[in-house]
Amino acid sequence: MADTENKNIDFKDASKEAAKADKPRNEKKTHKKKSFAWWAGVIVLILISITFILPATGISSLFVDSSIEFGNYGGKPIEYANGSDMYNQYASLYMQYGGLMDSASLLQQAYYSTVVYEALSQKADEAGIYVSEDMINKRILSDGYYNNEDGVFDEAIYNASGVAEKTGIYNTVRDQLPYVTVANDITTVVSSDAEKEFVASMAGNGRSFEYTAFDHTVYPADKAVSYANSNPQPFTQITLSVISSATQADAEAVLADAQADPSSYDNALADAGGESLAYYFYELEELGEENVNAVFSTAQGSIAGPFLNGSSYDLYRVDSAPRMPDFTQDETLDAVREYINSNDPDMISEYASEAADVFYAAAADDYDGAIGQAGFISHAVGITAPSNGNSSIISSFSSTDSYGLLNSAASADSAYLEELFKSEPGSVLAPHEAGNAYIVTRVGADENNSSQADFINTFYDYVTSSTAQSDLQNAIFMSDEFEDHFFETYLEMMLQ
Repeated sequence: MADTENKNIDFKDASKEAAKADKPRNEKKTHKKKSFAWWAGVIVLILISITFILPATGISSLFVDSSIEFGNYGGKPIEYANGSDMYNQYASLYMQYGGLMDSASLLQQAYYSTVVYEALSQKADEAGIYVSEDMINKRILSDGYYNNEDGVFDEAIYNASGVAEKTGIYNTVRDQLPYVTVANDITTVVSSDAEKEFVASMAGNGRSFEYTAFDHTVYPADKAVSYANSNPQPFTQITLSVISSATQADAEAVLADAQADPSSYDNALADAGGESLAYYFYELEELGEENVNAVFSTAQGSIAGPFLNGSSYDLYRVDSAPRMPDFTQDETLDAVREYINSNDPDMISEYASEAADVFYAAAADDYDGAIGQAGFISHAVGITAPSNGNSSIISSFSSTDSYGLLNSAASADSAYLEELFKSEPGSVLAPHEAGNAYIVTRVGADENNSSQADFINTFYDYVTSSTAQSDLQNAIFMSDEFEDHFFETYLEMMLQ
């Protein structure tokens, strides 16, 4: 262990280049043997930076009495134990996000951060990276361990620090510098001016569009009402006051109180921020048909439940008896349309195809006139580069089409995407399928998007470096060197 008090560190010389020292990069978590989309939904959306982390002290931590192995990389266990890398990562995250994230999420983030740290540390060992005294001193300065409130190194603060604190900082920086060196070498990307100009030219030239959508939102009211009258059960309404509890015992306690004193239910509802609302039969179907029927059979003023609804136990007080809704109301018709779209999409698609053909016959020669006569809405799409949406830096329909149906059609059909950008400006394209909807698109003018080009020129190096970071993390989590047992280990631990 280094004795920092006797090392005669020359901070004044080292500080001349400290501002240029690279910071550890942010870690965006992905994983192996599962799709990246799956991991995007699992991992908490906070970019955790693996920084120099000193041994944890004085915080509430987990599982300090034993060692728990959650996986391994290259044969090296990734374990949570007092003083381990994962323990220190958890400690740092707890101090930063303890009030915003639960312990399970913090532990998960600490685990994946430690996997990345271990993988790159092994790469550093293989490469035989040497860490000099000067590198350590510069890093200590650049990370500001002894800075004053103005962010400047303060020799008085350094001299006032204890031996144990100085030693901990020195040793941590020394041990983690090889990892940082490898991370920066792999993910630092410097692009040529010619490359930036080429990409900026691609991103800055595109064309605009507008289209008319034939989807469930324009399904005729008379057809929606006819559907509801022939299939009334899903649209039967009931007014309920719902109270959710974390456990069945809590829900039964609320029920017992309400049976003894009905006003207590209103108090509990107010405490939970709930209110009396109308529900359609189909909105409660996740409870199971038997339980939904029980709710709808309950007398007005009485309480049904508790029933398990996802992760909560719910009580349902019936505030008004079941009834058929008013089909002259727009919100009722919208609910019917959405139900048909989800449960009988072929009905929407069949209507949309026929309606789009009729509209196109008039719009091919006079798009604006057809829009005005039919009373439809034309959805505008801003300047879009001819991209298939796979670029992380060039805008595509996924960002310019707010309604989403043109993006859906172009993403599913490369020939249609090509037609959009090769057709003459002003031309109206024949109806095209977009999911179970259809669209009729008018091609706009070719335009220059200077703001997009400026963005590329300004942030291209940053974006390419971020892409390199993402590629590195994907490579680590997809590597055969990585054995991941986090979820099963955590579940076993919780069941003990």
